Amino acid sequence: MSAETQHSHRKLDGAVAGGLAWTAGAKTATQLITWLSAIWAARLLSPADFGLVSMAGILLNITAVLSEFGLGTAALQMPELTADVIAQLNTASAAICTAIYGLTVLSAPLAAMFFKSDQLKVLLAVNSLALLITGFQAVPMALLQKDLDYRRLSVIDAVQAVLMAVVTVVCALLGLAYWSLVAGPLAGRLAGAALMYWWKPVPFKWPRWSQIEAAVRLGAHISVSRIASAIYVFSDGAIVGRTLGDSALGAYQWAMNLASAPADKVGLLLMRVTGPLFAKIQNDARLVQRYFRIVSEALSLTIFPMLLGLAVVAPEAVQALLGSKWAGAEGPIRWLALFVGVRTLATLVTQVLTSLRYTRFNMWVSLLSFAVMPPAFLIASRWGIAAVAASWLILAPVTILPPIVKLLRVTGLRYLEYLDVLAPALGGSAVMVALVLALKVWLGGIQMHAWAELAIEVAAGGAAYGVFLLLFYRTRLTRYLHFILDTRKGSQELAYTEMPKM
Repeated sequence: MSAETQHSHRKLDGAVAGGLAWTAGAKTATQLITWLSAIWAARLLSPADFGLVSMAGILLNITAVLSEFGLGTAALQMPELTADVIAQLNTASAAICTAIYGLTVLSAPLAAMFFKSDQLKVLLAVNSLALLITGFQAVPMALLQKDLDYRRLSVIDAVQAVLMAVVTVVCALLGLAYWSLVAGPLAGRLAGAALMYWWKPVPFKWPRWSQIEAAVRLGAHISVSRIASAIYVFSDGAIVGRTLGDSALGAYQWAMNLASAPADKVGLLLMRVTGPLFAKIQNDARLVQRYFRIVSEALSLTIFPMLLGLAVVAPEAVQALLGSKWAGAEGPIRWLALFVGVRTLATLVTQVLTSLRYTRFNMWVSLLSFAVMPPAFLIASRWGIAAVAASWLILAPVTILPPIVKLLRVTGLRYLEYLDVLAPALGGSAVMVALVLALKVWLGGIQMHAWAELAIEVAAGGAAYGVFLLLFYRTRLTRYLHFILDTRKGSQELAYTEMPKM
């Protein structure tokens, strides 16, 4: 490898390390207040309040992914776009989101009829104001990501999270019920959009089809994929709310929130950094494979133990965090935690395929999942919310396996090599689960508070996982430590080709 190439790799490693530091710092600073506010709100509000807002959120999340038509992602993934074309895309994004908001307001009565709730009419109109904000911030956010400006992106995330938490709790204390869960996110989004435009102002120019056609076509593939994914991802909540009621939906939604928390906080932390990275290195096959292996191993090492551990301690976690009125969430948490671990890796795979311009493939996989998942949820709802949650894992070979197979073929990464990347996390998690299950049997005859039992199980499981990694994968762990230290010094890159075998 030439000295120039090594220098380029060191710069990328430095950007990744710096991005992780800023993003992790922002997430760490806001995580405590975010979760405290969520738990506080759960104790102040009822499952029906959460269920009602979840019903409104289903339509909002579906329309939100369609709103800017993938133009923000196109601005990130297409480095050939000029400033003039970017300004045209900014106008198109704002116009599309405004139109989608109008259609959402007009469709609110139909959604209220579907869920048999008159309250949804006004709730949808207010909650969907987030669509307007999305339209005006999509392109500026893409440009901040393209610049690898992780510092400002992290500050925006932190401001949004803190403001959302504070406004939600204050409104709940004032007795605003489900409106608390609408006011908080809207306040955070608005503040984030204001900061984004302050740091990355983008002008508006009248769109010319001949100049934006390529970006719109790529955005169309992304948008169709997103809308299909959003419909089948949120169809479980729609079916639960329709067939089992708002209380069941509230319990199911909290199960999904708890199961998704590790992936949302740790997984998205990594992928917020790697999304712009893969867009930048999309034409270098060696670097794509290198960073895909690094991020896959880092994700599995952090996500797998948390999710498998949550599946094992679900009863104690629900009792300690939420109270006995949320006991219905225990069953779904187990299934969803197992599924989310696999889904997180699949999300990374889809991200890389998008950077490599395999957007049409991603679109067809999403359409296949859209055809399969909603009928499965409807059938499973006959047996309750735990069966609905189990459907995600049972049908994972249909929804998740095809993109993984595609990326391994595209990058030339062999199946055994990929399994070797995941081996430390899988082995350590298996040992952790076995120990915690044995501990639960032993603690079964001892009367103690749910918090104490949860703390003992988490501590023992974490210790077992750490000891396993130190015994069998010490070299890999020290490699990451050296990477962080050496990147700060600017001395070397993470040599993944020298990954030791067990």
